Amino acid sequence: MKKIDIITYGCKLNQAESEYIGEKLQQLNFFVEYDKKGKNSDYVLINSCTVTKEAERKIKQLIRSIKRENKNKKVVVVGCYSHTSVDEIRKAGADLILGNLEKKYIEKYIDKNGVFVEKAYWNKNDEKLFIPTKPYNSYSRYFLPIEEGCMEFCAYCRIIFARGNKIRSVEKKEIFESIKNIYSQGIKEVVFTGINLSYFGYRTSYNLKKLIFDINNEFESKEIRFRISSLYPDFIDKEFIELLNNSSIFEKHIHLSLQHVSTTILKTMGRKYTEEYLYKLFDMIYTINPDFSISADLIVGFPGETENDFEKLITFLNKYNFSRIHAFRYSSRPNTKAARMKNQIPGNIKKNRMKELQKYISQSTNKYIKHLTGKRVKVLIEKVEGNKSFGYDEYYIYHKINGILNNNVFYNVMIENFDSTGVISRVL
Repeated sequence: MKKIDIITYGCKLNQAESEYIGEKLQQLNFFVEYDKKGKNSDYVLINSCTVTKEAERKIKQLIRSIKRENKNKKVVVVGCYSHTSVDEIRKAGADLILGNLEKKYIEKYIDKNGVFVEKAYWNKNDEKLFIPTKPYNSYSRYFLPIEEGCMEFCAYCRIIFARGNKIRSVEKKEIFESIKNIYSQGIKEVVFTGINLSYFGYRTSYNLKKLIFDINNEFESKEIRFRISSLYPDFIDKEFIELLNNSSIFEKHIHLSLQHVSTTILKTMGRKYTEEYLYKLFDMIYTINPDFSISADLIVGFPGETENDFEKLITFLNKYNFSRIHAFRYSSRPNTKAARMKNQIPGNIKKNRMKELQKYISQSTNKYIKHLTGKRVKVLIEKVEGNKSFGYDEYYIYHKINGILNNNVFYNVMIENFDSTGVISRVL
């Protein structure tokens, strides 16, 4: 039996697709492992990401490292980086390079060498999304892809060149079947993922809000939890927040692809909302529920970002408490509008601003978690180590609980304290 290690970089959609690839390879009599860094395997398949230069650097470094240890080990690279930068990956030493279309048909290519990348496959094929039947790498949560493609053309983003501007959505019937299948396996957390979930159901009479409403009606009596992975701020309205907040099975949490707060920078980025809109949005959310959990992505050092623009980020973080923030230094991506902009920010300034921003991020998240102290929540246990159990609650807050509890079971707990690893709580 041939042994393959599947290593995944990037988003939750990539993780779902890696699981799908693994399931196909198992049907071909491969022994599949995940994220072992190529140790003791005959093949290594890297599902790649092209969001940042750092992600690409790590992928090339991994390819070279694997080939140094065993030049005969077959390295297969698939996904967004391979779709957009064939020459770089080939130079690093990959044996087989597949794009985002070809990786879905891994069974046709796994025994070949060379490059197979149809650049604009979304324009030539009515390509559907492929859905795995199990959680990625035996996780306790299941990543369910429901949408692919984006039409925003943000100035900094390269993903549209790898995933396309044609929106593909999964039918409601298939989504429900996937949920029922995963629930029958005893999995109790489902995370909806895509390239831009705001476009789910584009050009149809069905959209994400209707899907949430229907799922809530269908599954509200079940011991299950649903989370939405990422949304654009301009998609969010009062009806949407109330849907999540009033549901017993959807997390009271949203992750926003926020990126910045300054209207000037947002406009330059190609975003369709303003600083004023964001203040009104956050006020609306926290009026509905002061405990509502908001996490976000932020970019610091975007071309043209002035000290005043940066201060607007700090002011916003001082006013609103976030459950978590993923902050990135702007990374110039080939063929994007931002890469051609004149007012590039020097690396040392980006580094200093990031260091400063991280202080305010820590303060914002600490204030949010401190605010929850004494609150009763429901935690789904996903890991037990020693005499402690770990899991997330409905606000997407990570808990550490003294005692050995059962994996994949919900427990009512009270938040007592917090440290750098999350909140500390006790079972009620």
